[in-house]
Amino acid sequence: MFLFNLTKYKHMLMNHLESAYLGKNKCWKYLLMIIVIPLLAQLVGSIPLFIAQSVQQSKLNLASGDFDPLDFASYGLNSTLGLALLLLPFLISLLFFIKFFKPLHERSFTTVINGTSSIRWRRLIIGFAVWVVIMAFVVVVDYYLNISNYQLRLDLNALIPLAIVSLAIIPFQAFYEEILIRGYLAQGIGRLTKNRLLVILIPSALFALLHAANPEVKEHGFWVMMPQYFTVAVIYALVSVFDDGIELAMGAHAANNAFLSIFVTTDSAVFQTDALLKMIEIDPSKEFVSLLIASFVFMGALAFKYKWSFKTLITKISDPRPEESSKELI
Repeated sequence: MFLFNLTKYKHMLMNHLESAYLGKNKCWKYLLMIIVIPLLAQLVGSIPLFIAQSVQQSKLNLASGDFDPLDFASYGLNSTLGLALLLLPFLISLLFFIKFFKPLHERSFTTVINGTSSIRWRRLIIGFAVWVVIMAFVVVVDYYLNISNYQLRLDLNALIPLAIVSLAIIPFQAFYEEILIRGYLAQGIGRLTKNRLLVILIPSALFALLHAANPEVKEHGFWVMMPQYFTVAVIYALVSVFDDGIELAMGAHAANNAFLSIFVTTDSAVFQTDALLKMIEIDPSKEFVSLLIASFVFMGALAFKYKWSFKTLITKISDPRPEESSKELI
């Protein structure tokens, strides 16, 4: 049969990581979904931004080295339009992922999110809301303690379009990264290693390395910024393992990126936007401490709400199907 029947295993505890045992999961399929398809999608999605950059470059008679592609003001492109074009490849990547996943793996796309046939939207919203509240508190406190380090830029004509674009498009960028790294890749590693700690650590390391080309890394240094990216990744991975799905991480990741896009920016930020506040100087060590505190509060609040069991971390990932049905379909 073409689609693996999930309903026949409803009497079992079908979990997020365990769902990788269903359908067809040959290694070459993972390589295709993690490397080839994303590269193709990024190439297609980057065409509009490349065209816009070329047009502006021609208008201003700029050489290729005369402007920073991520600093839209350097070549006269509206920053909010530039943000939308910058994020478009992630939307295309998500659509490509959804398009190819089911035919390749012969199981529902939603199994990548939580191992079931439906998405827990309430959890996604809660993850978004909790992270926004925590970030807002951190920024407000830091603003009043270090008000001279912030430039207030209250321009509603720029801020309102920015908020609309950020809330409409940034979630797709965050969702794609979570689905690919803490959903799909985590399932593949879980199936291979049967170890939840490795499911947390390996994708987290990869997530951090994927951000190595960000402007913040160039500005502050690889070994200064990597611990921050890795910490965020580990927190999202822990939340996903404990909650048996990635909805909370999806919401928090979307909240983090959208909040920074709308409210706080810096000269080294990957999203160069007309945010409400601009930080003049950044102290990476202080930012890291703030991140750790915010992460512990986030984890603690969710652990209390959902009554997570820490025994989950040492629970082996095993095939949930009956022994007679566990042989992979070829």
